[in-house]
Amino acid sequence: MVTRMKQKDLEILLSQLSKFTNPKIHLEQYQTPPRLVAMIAWRALQLGDIENKVVADFCSGTGLFAIASKILGAKKVYAFELDPEAMEIAKNNAKMADTDIKFILKDVRDIDMTFNTVLMNSPFGIKGSVKDQEFLRHALVKADTSYSIHLFQEKNITFLKKFVEKHEKKVTEIIKAEFEIPKIFRFHKKKFHIIEVAVLRSL
Repeated sequence: MVTRMKQKDLEILLSQLSKFTNPKIHLEQYQTPPRLVAMIAWRALQLGDIENKVVADFCSGTGLFAIASKILGAKKVYAFELDPEAMEIAKNNAKMADTDIKFILKDVRDIDMTFNTVLMNSPFGIKGSVKDQEFLRHALVKADTSYSIHLFQEKNITFLKKFVEKHEKKVTEIIKAEFEIPKIFRFHKKKFHIIEVAVLRSL
């Protein structure tokens, strides 16, 4: 396995890239923590889902999953995002990281491409109108393997596992992790809020 950097070095690089400048609550634009992105991307690499693969970053935001995938040896990387402001940040981040990524301004629910692997931190549906399973459904259809982030709640995980099975796939791994949310919206009371999330690998 040939990689350009270690997991910790990848995390450090991602932490130096730009974050959302004007996060939109209806799109639930919470910055995916670089530590979490590096961990997920590295695990995907270990399981053979990154190197020499065609990878897509769904709901790409500032582009961290796309950038991490390219650094870890993906053959081709696509990043899909419907917010033009976020995409501009992601494009600048890709330049800073010296990574070649194909950015497409489009809702992932409207694409007709297929991939080896999808990595995504989609909206959970708490503030927006679309639930995370809707994005997961498209990842299951469009990719051989998907890595998705969801709220860690026992009932939610049970539901999502059954949801994946209904789409003729299976959750092969669940990773429990912490997701740090800084104070970026007016309703946030704490400087940092930590939620528990589950990373699902489905294939």
